[in-house]
Amino acid sequence: MLAEIPLPMVHTAFGLAVAAAEVLLRPEAVGLGRSAAVDTGLAILTGLILVAYDFLIYPSDSRPGPVGTALPMAAVLSFGTLLAIAVLPLPIRIAGGVIAAVVIGGVPRLAGRRALGKEGWFTRLIRDVSGIAVLAPILLGGVSPTLPIRLRLAAVFAVVFLVSVDGLRTERLSIRLTILCALLVAAIVVGGAAVIGANNAHAGLRAAILLVLWYGARGVAGAVGGPLGRRGLIAEYAFFVIASIAGVIWIHAAHF
Repeated sequence: MLAEIPLPMVHTAFGLAVAAAEVLLRPEAVGLGRSAAVDTGLAILTGLILVAYDFLIYPSDSRPGPVGTALPMAAVLSFGTLLAIAVLPLPIRIAGGVIAAVVIGGVPRLAGRRALGKEGWFTRLIRDVSGIAVLAPILLGGVSPTLPIRLRLAAVFAVVFLVSVDGLRTERLSIRLTILCALLVAAIVVGGAAVIGANNAHAGLRAAILLVLWYGARGVAGAVGGPLGRRGLIAEYAFFVIASIAGVIWIHAAHF
């Protein structure tokens, strides 16, 4: 059955095309507002094309479905936000484009393995690493003063929601519960971004605190909404939430 899942060559080529379009329509070229609208349209288009392609190519029992497009769509928005942070050097932007293309190319195949029930620990590890790689730029944008507050918080909410949907589906939650929990996690991280503030000083540290907050909140949501008897996991992930809150308090106390 795994041999019937197509190799990710077409998806990766499509991902490269999307990344190239984002570079051409970056804020320096067309303005911040138009670039944000284009990135949103590209993210939606990416999801629609991936669903349509998978419907035509994948066997019915290994078809990832719309949820499998959550992480690729998040990658599109994340890379667009990365391009909007004008202070970042070129190598980081190039790395962001490569990550976006690889996520768009590889994640649908991982979603096919999930649909077949062949998602082992290594596959889950790759998905988690991909989610973190997609989240890092958006969280950096969430604490960047170069972006308007409404735009950066909206981008953080959208990407955190999509990445959380992908991660929570790994916990075998129902679709409805997955969406509700992902919305809650996104709201928590956006609240954290609003409280921690935007400042170029120690931006990496601020983004790291938000990443820890997301990891803990998503973990608690998955443990609470998943099978019973997971109190140990709830306590483990709650520790990360508490640690991130302590980080926010420390930053404000130290006036970073």
